[in-house]
Amino acid sequence: MRIFLFLALLSIEFFQEANAQSTVTVLTYNIHHGTNAQEHNTIVQIGRLIREYSPDIIALQEVDSVTTRSRRQDHLGQLARLTSMFPLYGKAIDFQGGKYGTAILSKYPIIASQKMMLPNPDKTEQRILLCAYVELPNEKTIRFCNSHLDQQSPLNRNLQLAFIDKTLENSIQPVIWCGDFNTDPDDPEIEKLMDRWRDAGKDSHTSTLVGTGARIDYVMSLKKSELELTRYRVLNVPKLSDHLPVLATYRFRKPKKNGR
Repeated sequence: MRIFLFLALLSIEFFQEANAQSTVTVLTYNIHHGTNAQEHNTIVQIGRLIREYSPDIIALQEVDSVTTRSRRQDHLGQLARLTSMFPLYGKAIDFQGGKYGTAILSKYPIIASQKMMLPNPDKTEQRILLCAYVELPNEKTIRFCNSHLDQQSPLNRNLQLAFIDKTLENSIQPVIWCGDFNTDPDDPEIEKLMDRWRDAGKDSHTSTLVGTGARIDYVMSLKKSELELTRYRVLNVPKLSDHLPVLATYRFRKPKKNGR
């Protein structure tokens, strides 16, 4: 009886481990420099939210690092400590004595990274593409990318979308591209991407920008990728930022067997 129980528990543990390694859950969140609409600091609450939903990899936008308005706090460092995740910061601009940009948090090691400046012919606020190569427990590597696109200039934003599409379309690794694109799914430039990309929220009517009805936060994957979307959610936590966090889970498709 004891041997049977031991084998049963071992089988359950093996199944759970195998299942955990065959999926990846990601979150994208514009954290509004770590404050809510009343400019009250919400970094601790955001850390609790991350622990509650336990995503594997996170894309954060509007992340302050030791700025005056954030009382010289390192928000990414705080979130990394609160969540026990690996951090990667990408400065877009110098701001108020510190830095302002985007960031990535990962449960798993970040084995390489890249930051690219995005087109800015209209000379508005500089935007970047930040990518982390994350090694998962199943020994697969994900190229996880984060962008916060131009809000002021449609020209800049369109060029930024095209630049990122071109940069990522031939990636060797499976790609997940997240971020605040500052435009809705009906934008012709977004629609152009759908030849190659899958928008995880395409069937969702839930807004991501609090109080506006707009869905401007995205999780995207290449159609040719081995990743398959299994779940998409917009988390209803309007008191932490002016955006809502978006959570998506993917699984790796099983390789097709060769046969006659």
